[in-house]
Parts: sequence; structure tokens; C-alpha cells
Amino acid sequence: MPRDPRTFITLHDGMPEHHKIEALSDKSFRALVDLWCWCSRNTTDGDVPESVWLKRTTPKVRAELMAGLAEPRPAGVYMHDYLEHQRSKAEIEELRNKRARAGSLGGKRSAASRARDAQIDAEGEANA
Repeated sequence: MPRDPRTFITLHDGMPEHHKIEALSDKSFRALVDLWCWCSRNTTDGDVPESVWLKRTTPKVRAELMAGLAEPRPAGVYMHDYLEHQRSKAEIEELRNKRARAGSLGGKRSAASRARDAQIDAEGEANA
């Protein structure tokens, strides 16, 4: 079965009890996870453009997240400590390249194996 090509974010099992997280409303908690996922999927290293920030949050959610989980930037926000817990763009690209090389190598080995099998079958039919 092929490997899942999607990226993943990391959450530790104590995260919901962290004092900054416990203070969030359900809507803000969901927005936080959604923004972390968006950053990973778009390989932004934690930067969220203002257009995305405004689209995915409400004024109340923004206020809650700005209390230690998001930091203002000139063109949007930065998800606090994002790179301490999540893969960077460079790490994601390295992983994708590694998987692509492994897939290519596996395909070459598979083709060589099929060619050997076909040759053995052909030799067997010729000798029969």
C-alpha cells in the first residue's frame, strides 16, 4: 500500500491541558488547529496571511488566539512557536524528495524483477 503523501501536524497528549489552550473557547480551539493545519499544508513555517487569518477567524477568536498563540506580523500573524513543534518547509520538502527517490528506486527494482521473471518464463517455454 502506498504511503500517505499528506503532511501531518504534531500535537502532544497534554496540549489540551496547557494553560493557553484551556482558556480557549471551542471555536477558538478549532481555529487554532485549523490554522496549524493550514500552515503545514501550505508550508508557511507558521506565517498566516491576513486574508487567511480574517477568513478563518472571527473577532472573538482572533482576540483569544492573540493572547499568546498568535503574534502580529506586518502582513498577517505568526503562529506562536510553530517551528518548535511542527516541520519546517525545508523539512517537508526534504521528506517529499526522499519519498520520491524511494518510490523511483522501488519502481526500477520492480521493473527489473518483472523483466527477470519474463525472461525465466520465456526460457522455460523454450525448453519445454
